[in-house]
Amino acid sequence: MKKSTMLVGLAALFVLALLAGRFFLSEADFSMANPSWNGMYGTSQDMGVRPLYDTSGLSAVDNNDTLLVISPVRNYTFDESLTVASFLRRGGRVVVADDFGRANSLLNAIEAPIDINRVPLCQYENYYVNQSFPVITDITLTPYTSNVSKLVLNHPSALNVSGNASVIAATSSDAWLDIDNSYKLDNGERMGTYPVAASYNYGAGELIVVSDPDIFIDSMLDKGDNRAFMQGLFRGNVWMDASHGRDVTPLGFIYYLIKYDILAQAAALALVLALCLAFLKRNVILEYFSGQNKRKKN
Repeated sequence: MKKSTMLVGLAALFVLALLAGRFFLSEADFSMANPSWNGMYGTSQDMGVRPLYDTSGLSAVDNNDTLLVISPVRNYTFDESLTVASFLRRGGRVVVADDFGRANSLLNAIEAPIDINRVPLCQYENYYVNQSFPVITDITLTPYTSNVSKLVLNHPSALNVSGNASVIAATSSDAWLDIDNSYKLDNGERMGTYPVAASYNYGAGELIVVSDPDIFIDSMLDKGDNRAFMQGLFRGNVWMDASHGRDVTPLGFIYYLIKYDILAQAAALALVLALCLAFLKRNVILEYFSGQNKRKKN
């Protein structure tokens, strides 16, 4: 191989790598294509999380599967909320993790007895970095917390829990709603115990709400028993709602399509084989087109 040809090939590979990184990787919070501290690349790979591009796709999702709603940045419409409610009624599990996002638009529309307070929550004494990273040890024994004794949260809020909903995890009595976001207890703020995770049997399914989406990001996954908690919450295939602000990158779309769709895998294999065959027969192909051009000139 000529040196110039090798250099061109290396340059082409370098450009392709840059383009792949640009159109696959993301810096967005909670993105499945973000391998940085604030992303969910590790979580999505560990748990085989699949993107759900439209809530209407829930009609084809198995009753034993899990829908993950992470800190949505757009409100759920009433029709979208009804679709989620229908999935719950027929046996699906929905895990909502949010603190200051738009998840209440979904929770209120389906008349869940759990919603998110959306005020920063701090805890005195038992914390990780500072009072806004509370360490939660008051955890109810459930099928998904059997291996969980400690959760480490990152700037969470609190939950409002009523009716037949059950509290899964709560702060100590030394926590407070930090209304002015000062990280200290001020006038008008009082200490108390606040729920941070709760569940509710919704039809044949189950709704679980966690007041901190950061518990699922890559940098928090190995803090305390966060990973064990996540593994306990998820069942069946796990689908992450990518239709409310947690979009998938263009190459990410292709990656997940090929990873989980048998027809896409067959098409990709056929394309690779065709390209390999074309490369092996490149001289024949070039001679054919060269002959065609000569005949046109004549």
